[in-house]
Amino acid sequence: MIKLCYREPDFPKEAYVSTVILLSKSGDKFLYPMTSLFTTLNILRLETNDFKKKLAKRKIKVHGVITIKIKFNKTYPLRKEHWTCPKDSLLDNNFRINQFMEMAGNVPQLYQIIVLPSDYLTKTKEWKFVNWIPILVSLDNKKIDDLIRASDQGVDESAKSMGLYSVEKVRGFDLDSGKFVKPSKEVKIHGADC
Repeated sequence: MIKLCYREPDFPKEAYVSTVILLSKSGDKFLYPMTSLFTTLNILRLETNDFKKKLAKRKIKVHGVITIKIKFNKTYPLRKEHWTCPKDSLLDNNFRINQFMEMAGNVPQLYQIIVLPSDYLTKTKEWKFVNWIPILVSLDNKKIDDLIRASDQGVDESAKSMGLYSVEKVRGFDLDSGKFVKPSKEVKIHGADC
């Protein structure tokens, strides 16, 4: 029998989420939130540049990058029922992208981002984290539980909790300079199905 929910992750106090704006051949712009959780802007810059190079090989252009600075708020308990309950409907990456688009169209500070402990590396005793989805700060516990049960995002079964992070700021990010930038104008962005 697998032992579940016994190891408490050491969530970073602050982190960053990277969302790239992809440009289609027809000129449409699409939002794609990366799943990585970055502890520094330099790591965000390096990994997002690597992602940009991989997309370029597939002839997909990155038009820009939006960076979300998040701050640890609290933990939310994970229970064995989250893995043992049957799933009525599965939340996939399209649901995740739509949640980020909804947040982008509203006031981001009204949201918190769920950070999941995806893996525990036993040799180094380190956790790997992913940013999963933004949810309204007013979302009740039952709805959060429903989201967890319906998720297809991998979580380390030994994790005792997930992290809830408040949105501190949302800014454009220059991959060359590694600095925040102010937007030059409003752009219409669609969801990306990657």
